Amino acid sequence: MTATESTATTPGHSREESRAAVAAQNWKFLRYYNLYRLAAALVAVTIGLFLEKLPPFGSASQDLYRIASLIYLATGLVGLYTIRRRNPVYDSQVTVYVFADMTLLTMIMHSSGGLASGVGLLLLVAVAGSAVMLGSQRMTVFYAALATIAALLEHSWNALTGGGLAPGGAGNYPQVGMFGIGLFATAFLGNTLAARLRATEALAERRGADLASMEQINDLIIQRMQAGVIVCDMAGTIRLLNQQAQKFLGIRAAEEKKSTLNDVAADLAIQLFQWLGNNPAQRVRKAFVSRAGYTLLPRFVTLGDAKDSVILIFLEDLGVLKQQAQQLKMEALARLTASIAHEIRNPLGALTNAAQLLGETTGAEDDGKRLIKIIDEQSKRMNIIVENVTQLSRRDRVHPVRLALKTWLDEFIQHYSETSKVPVEAFTQYGVQGIEICADPDQMFQVIGNLCQNALRASPPFTGTALIKFQAGKGAGPEERPCLDVIDWGKGVAPETVDHIFDPFFTTTPKGTGLGLYIARELCEGNGASLNYHPGDGGVGSRFRVTFARPEECAELGSL
Repeated sequence: MTATESTATTPGHSREESRAAVAAQNWKFLRYYNLYRLAAALVAVTIGLFLEKLPPFGSASQDLYRIASLIYLATGLVGLYTIRRRNPVYDSQVTVYVFADMTLLTMIMHSSGGLASGVGLLLLVAVAGSAVMLGSQRMTVFYAALATIAALLEHSWNALTGGGLAPGGAGNYPQVGMFGIGLFATAFLGNTLAARLRATEALAERRGADLASMEQINDLIIQRMQAGVIVCDMAGTIRLLNQQAQKFLGIRAAEEKKSTLNDVAADLAIQLFQWLGNNPAQRVRKAFVSRAGYTLLPRFVTLGDAKDSVILIFLEDLGVLKQQAQQLKMEALARLTASIAHEIRNPLGALTNAAQLLGETTGAEDDGKRLIKIIDEQSKRMNIIVENVTQLSRRDRVHPVRLALKTWLDEFIQHYSETSKVPVEAFTQYGVQGIEICADPDQMFQVIGNLCQNALRASPPFTGTALIKFQAGKGAGPEERPCLDVIDWGKGVAPETVDHIFDPFFTTTPKGTGLGLYIARELCEGNGASLNYHPGDGGVGSRFRVTFARPEECAELGSL
């Protein structure tokens, strides 16, 4: 059974199933009761037909005994058919069979010499059966009263028909009265027992509905978890895994039913068996790379006793964990940098204004103008650094949307060419048609803008030939995430500085701040993307690749 095929029933279905189970139990009890009636009837018929001189059965009227026994047997045989068909309805059949028992057992008792024959005890069984099968106190008392009246009529039959009381008959009325008390006591006790049984059934039904609801809720929670969940036994055989675990491990539904951890993730199986070992020092959590390309960090939990333990494994995407940690770091850094930038801007603005005023009042001395120019240039550079630092505060405010790369890139080129005074012909596009990405459009504008600014700075002046090429496609790996390369044919990056170009405040130009690429990478990571450098083809120029999140991941990124 897969995790995607929910085994939990809805509460409505659970109640219907519970009612069906209760009805089945009722019909089963009625069938057993009818088998008891059939067995008693067979004994009575056997005595009446083949053991005529077995006292006290039939001692008062052999013919009446035989007729009543045969009818009793006939009702039992009919009950086999009607109960199997469940037609007529349950309550009607119970009423008919209990009423038949009252009548026929009274006739058999009368033909066997009355209450002294012991046949009347079977009336107690009939009353108790009606209490359990019907569960109605009123009907149970009614049948007890009916059986008591039948016993009184039987005992007084001779007197009522003009034959007078039998010898010693008047002295047996206390016995009849005690029998009636026994019938009513049986009715009350049987009804109390039936009420408790039905209360237990109702409680079990409610508990079953609650358990079904909880199972469904738990199943939905597990399926919606961002972490992968695997349930396996001590041997590593997979019993259950949620959709996220299937995605992380690259398992298809057809593979899950007979999979073991060793089949889908050998590194995870090794960690599990090390964790199950007796050496606590080996119980370490190590990240591993699944065949789907995810870097996962497992966590093991044991459920149950030592022999039949079930292992619960949580798989967390290390990339997501790093992203969340990065977000926390950037939130703190954003608050710090925003406060620092605010404090720096005020004196920086005062310095700039003072330099301008000094330039207007100073004479034509070359040294004074040179110093004023240095102050003005360095103030502007500091202002750029402050602006770049304040942009870090946007890192934690991501609003990713699904974008058509071609449409967004056309708008970017048009806007960038207007603001930077760069001709549209300086840009060329390849393979962007039909590509969709998930990103914050404003933050991606800043990322691609920074890359274009660096590319233009390293490129020769525009002479009609494109200076920057945007080339899109699908990245390597099973997920085939969309990517965009920003390619130039400039001077490129020196091999000795490649490992440092994304470090903050690292720059190779005198007027650079060293924050452009660092901020670009931070913004990419905030959008679930990545930014990497690759040398240009043939060692000429540079290639910066932005690998975006897939369009269907926008909802997940927006919830982080």
